[in-house]
Amino acid sequence: FFVVKKKMVQIVMRVKDGIEEWCLVELQGALETRDEVACDGMHIGDLHFDAKGTPNLIIGHHLLTGKLVALEKPFAVLNKHKITPNDDTSINGTNQAGTEYEVVALLTQKIVFKNRPKPIITSRSLPRKST
Repeated sequence: FFVVKKKMVQIVMRVKDGIEEWCLVELQGALETRDEVACDGMHIGDLHFDAKGTPNLIIGHHLLTGKLVALEKPFAVLNKHKITPNDDTSINGTNQAGTEYEVVALLTQKIVFKNRPKPIITSRSLPRKST
């Protein structure tokens, strides 16, 4: 016999004016570097959209072509704030300690890159013909 005690949980969320909309980038495979260093905070490549709205990602000398897809369920990016009893930033109007979440951005779409990268070849990278 189990007794379930229900406790009311209040989650306080703060929504900024003009919430940003972010986009998730999904790559198939793995990104590897020559030196095997972590890619955290590093510039990986350049994302461009052509005239038709097709996303193109350039990483080094490789071109990846993707497509924009709507997420089945949107995501919210939240900042967690601890509230102290005497904190004036509390929006719930009470003078109690707790936690608030601030909605920073919403994700409703993702860019999927599922094809193999194509090499970018320029005239400078081609060997010269000797005559």
